[in-house]
Amino acid sequence: MSFFRKLFKPFLTVLPYIFRSGQTVSYPTERPIFAERYRGRHKLYLDRCISCNTCARVCPCKSIVLVEVEGMEGKYPQIDFNTCSLCGYCVEFCPKNALEFTDFVEFSEYDRSNLVYSPEQLTEIPDLKEVLPMLKRRTEIYLTKTEIKFRKVKDV
Repeated sequence: MSFFRKLFKPFLTVLPYIFRSGQTVSYPTERPIFAERYRGRHKLYLDRCISCNTCARVCPCKSIVLVEVEGMEGKYPQIDFNTCSLCGYCVEFCPKNALEFTDFVEFSEYDRSNLVYSPEQLTEIPDLKEVLPMLKRRTEIYLTKTEIKFRKVKDV
């Protein structure tokens, strides 16, 4: 009797999970709506930045360097996303809230040099429809007592 119990115990363990709904999002056509505090790509507000160098000093990865911008006084942050860990220190310690996180995570490149974002690039967040033309719907993530589920929020 113990032989059959050992044989069927793994199947009995897996059986409840077979009938549950999927816990993934089909990414290019669906994209989750991230939480408000999600750490995606940075956005820079040039008018708020006072060139204090705090963001570069607190960056543990040394991913931020201050560079000059044409037509403006002072130096502004340039972020190297090759080394940035998205820790959030630069956003947290900015005295004028010139840096903030967005929910934009689609910034993969074939060439590593394109992951160094100048201050001008950091001020503009591309339109999501340009980056993901096949995007059809946005989904919201919610938790139940036993699992993560997704519900369709809106069509794009």
